[in-house]
Amino acid sequence: MTVRPMKSGEEAEIAALIYRSTNSWYQSKLGHEIFTGKPEDCRIFVDTYEILDPGCCLVAEGEDGKIAGSCFYHPRETHVGLGIMNVVPDQTGKGVAKALLAEVIEKAGDLPVRLLSSALNLESFSLYTRAGFGPVSVYHDMRFPVDHKLPPPPIGPGVVRLANTEHLFGMVDLEEEIAGIRRSKDLSYFLRSQGGHWTTFVHLDPSGKIDGWLASVDHPGCRMLGPGVMRDENAALALIHMQLSQARGGTPVFLIQTHESWLVAELYKWGARNVELHFAQVRGSFSQPQGIIMPSFLPESG
Repeated sequence: MTVRPMKSGEEAEIAALIYRSTNSWYQSKLGHEIFTGKPEDCRIFVDTYEILDPGCCLVAEGEDGKIAGSCFYHPRETHVGLGIMNVVPDQTGKGVAKALLAEVIEKAGDLPVRLLSSALNLESFSLYTRAGFGPVSVYHDMRFPVDHKLPPPPIGPGVVRLANTEHLFGMVDLEEEIAGIRRSKDLSYFLRSQGGHWTTFVHLDPSGKIDGWLASVDHPGCRMLGPGVMRDENAALALIHMQLSQARGGTPVFLIQTHESWLVAELYKWGARNVELHFAQVRGSFSQPQGIIMPSFLPESG
């Protein structure tokens, strides 16, 4: 098996692999598929990652010259993010994921590697644990029923505003303060893409200082709130409500730390339901969050 960068012209094949691999696993384990549209909908993963990190899609190629698996990685100022990893269904258990993961770890060097993994997929959990990763947080995957009516927006101190480039450095600094990571490239991309598939809001405290922000993606291949960070539950609720009120199609999923019991209880009152659980896992140094973190699958953020 050879691990190499994705070649130009392979984007559609990698998107189809993401679609097929993910749906195959969920169908075999839970009896339903995650991607209900077309394989080409998963181009949003390939295209977004290539815009942010050209050349950072790894492909595992078998001796027959066929692609057996793929994964993305994201070098950032403070860490390396491990993005979506997929293996051709009939190649599962043959060391494909292990080879891809080893390559990412080697490229990361001394930087911590961070990822999100489904709590339902014990095979992946074991793969990461054997490679030195440890779970640092557990998240509710939550969603509202289709056509669910939101309650009125919460009343609290501060206001929600559509983010713009003037907010960039404040957003970057806030995430480093709360989550211990810095990734100005991602946040700049969200703001440049405002009005397309991406929408980002900031929460300003009574003094006008940013005390929370939340991005979202609205696309047939991925409808999700996140990433985002907030100092407290009031900012989180205000930002979540604003994002949900802007959702154009489908029902976006969002991740909330399980230990945020008050925030989770309020979202249950709104009508939110659990659909899955995810672990944030880290290989290397990690600092406990100083606020609320809402990670995402695109771009992957553990």
